[in-house]
Amino acid sequence: RYIGSFVGAAYLSGSGVLEDVQMLKWYSSAELCKISLCWKVKPRRAWRSGMDDTAIKVVFSDIDGTLVHYPKDFERYAELGEVVNGRASIRYSETGETRECRVLESLTGGKAYISERTIALVDEIRAEGVQFVLITGARSSTYDNRRPNLPKVDFEVFENGGRCIRNGEIDMQWTRRYENVIGDPSMATTVTPQLQDAAERVGPLWDLYRRLSKEGWALDARDYVTNFRVDVTKSTGKTTEDFERLKDDLKALNLATSFNLGKADIYPSKSGKANAASYVLRLLELTPEDSISMFDDDNDLELGALTGRAFLPGVTHPSVAAALRENPRWEVMPIEGFLGTEAALERILRAVKSANPLPAQKVLTAV
Repeated sequence: RYIGSFVGAAYLSGSGVLEDVQMLKWYSSAELCKISLCWKVKPRRAWRSGMDDTAIKVVFSDIDGTLVHYPKDFERYAELGEVVNGRASIRYSETGETRECRVLESLTGGKAYISERTIALVDEIRAEGVQFVLITGARSSTYDNRRPNLPKVDFEVFENGGRCIRNGEIDMQWTRRYENVIGDPSMATTVTPQLQDAAERVGPLWDLYRRLSKEGWALDARDYVTNFRVDVTKSTGKTTEDFERLKDDLKALNLATSFNLGKADIYPSKSGKANAASYVLRLLELTPEDSISMFDDDNDLELGALTGRAFLPGVTHPSVAAALRENPRWEVMPIEGFLGTEAALERILRAVKSANPLPAQKVLTAV
């Protein structure tokens, strides 16, 4: 107990990152235990044990469940105050810590919240010269409505990687890569374009939509250009196992699927968050080793595999929990929700700053 308290205090009060502390000698039970410690000057490290020191040049961040949180998730541990002029206060029940938040609307998911501190941390990371990329499964209209209240970033990717905003405009070069699957995208030059009904669109994606609709699946294609959603739980007479059997059909049609917010999204196999992130890296002339990701859900797994390094403010799908065991450089934050998001961003900011030449700092280490 005494060692843990001492080390914890040193970590909180020290000016650097706490190095691994090795216990040198245990004494008899009568003497309890003793540990020899001294101060030693070392360069500040970017990561705690288990993470590498490669410089971060780009951050890829999911939105829902990562930067943004929903009452259905945080009501277990936090209280939501009254919403006034698009703002609300969130109070953590156990600690009393509060966060001022912006309110974000969704077409189907209800209100979500992002803390002002999260916005400020993204600004600070970008001020250090790091590119920041939002990468979400949100449909076009939901993303468009949320944009004014989201952090200002360098690239914006939505519809599970299907669409990309680059230099403030829709990047049609990216979406045209799979027009053989979604049909002609030339009318989709705005964030929320006027679209034909999904049942009338041309291409293998929409052929599948019509087929699944006839089979009784509950589908949603509203305001999607490159994607449609399947609600398995609301599909009468259908099960998760039934949906799993569809996956072989998807491969033959050059389509892929992943779960997002409890629903299955279907989109071109050349789309997806990892493919979109790879595209951004090529544009920036960077490699995956230059990047880190933040995420929480099944549709983020390939993105996490691409970047290697990742922080998870939460885990919202069993597939993510399983993947954590295979990816030692993924780290789940020790606190949930808004504070977990901020902790991840603070770690990234600290690592970015440590990559710049700084004076040596004292950190606690063992001898």
